[in-house]
Amino acid sequence: MEEVEEPDGEIKAILAKYRTQESNIDELLETSIENKQSEQIQCEIIKRQNRVECLQKAIHRNKEILKELEVVKSTLRSKAIYSPSEMQWDDICRNYKENPSLQVTAWRCHLPVFI
Repeated sequence: MEEVEEPDGEIKAILAKYRTQESNIDELLETSIENKQSEQIQCEIIKRQNRVECLQKAIHRNKEILKELEVVKSTLRSKAIYSPSEMQWDDICRNYKENPSLQVTAWRCHLPVFI
């Protein structure tokens, strides 16, 4: 077996020749990694802000829906159009008319009414 020995001087010369290019490449890699990390952090911050804004909008919307529901309930109660038990009775009758083969197993006509 023949062993090929490279002189140390040639290796050092080649390393010295490409050292500046290697350092430039290292700097470019570091800056690109830093840029990507900062972009990722900014994206996460924006996502958090959007999530908080969406949650705030949802909370506000749900509160408005609940207020409207309470207004409708109070209007119906004040006009005495339907009580909740009458509304359930109508649903039971409607379901029975649509499916007369179904047996009625529970009649819930006397539910407590909360005002």
